Amino acid sequence: MQVKSWLLPTGAVLCVACSASTAESQNGLIATLPIARDAGAAVYLSARLNGGPAQRWALDSGASECIIDRSTARRAQLVTRGRRNLTGAGKGAVRFDSIRSPVRLEISGHALPTCDHFGAVDLTNATGDPGRPIAGILGYEFLARYVVRIDFAAHTVTLYDPKRYRYSGSGDTVELQLVKQHARVKVRIRTANRPEVTRSLIVDTGSEDFVDDSTVRRNPKARGVTVATTGLGKSYDALIGTLDTVRIGRSMFTNVPGVASDVGIVGNGIWSKFSLIFDYSHRRMILESRQGS
Repeated sequence: MQVKSWLLPTGAVLCVACSASTAESQNGLIATLPIARDAGAAVYLSARLNGGPAQRWALDSGASECIIDRSTARRAQLVTRGRRNLTGAGKGAVRFDSIRSPVRLEISGHALPTCDHFGAVDLTNATGDPGRPIAGILGYEFLARYVVRIDFAAHTVTLYDPKRYRYSGSGDTVELQLVKQHARVKVRIRTANRPEVTRSLIVDTGSEDFVDDSTVRRNPKARGVTVATTGLGKSYDALIGTLDTVRIGRSMFTNVPGVASDVGIVGNGIWSKFSLIFDYSHRRMILESRQGS
């Protein structure tokens, strides 16, 4: 944005647009980071691991852990110790190795604190696009460290200091339930003329789906087909259908594509209609409507 200034007779400088920048700074602004523009509704950041080459990292509110692709960790000579199983959107569990080496990330030129704990996982099939692999995932710890604003229209992620951030807009504030390092939101669903049900679904910016939930299976009129799903774990076939209405906070959506899944999530098919603000310290998410969405 171009900043224009004029010299007043008194010698003072009048600056147009400077006040907004000052207000942002006073509000705890830390950094504004660009999102990859060629990734649809996915949220990918460019980051360098321990001074290495720039690679894609996913900002994934559906991830309970911060993860480095196993082959990327190996090339960076990171030390791993111990292992356990981790489940994701796919079928079954994957091996998660704790990383004991220091991890430094430079995101779009900003050396930022990210996560205190990382694990190594094979992310080869995590995106469904082998031509565009990701080197890692920034999950719960990263989102809990900052107030995070995702602007899908502007293709930016803005980070704020939670201790200084104050929201003064007119967006819709929705309560978040933080359960086992997952952020969940109440979603009211009506389908096939059945009574409306309230579900607690994971807020998942790592998915480009609309709504995944077992509710879809209870829609006898849904014209289902099978699709291959991706994510941590093995792909599996899932029935897709349509949810008549989906309500989140003050917003209502009709004829929403749904995927029958035992792991209920709301993905970027819904969230990309807003600018999202995650404020885990106050257990809230703020939805700012995008014009024309």
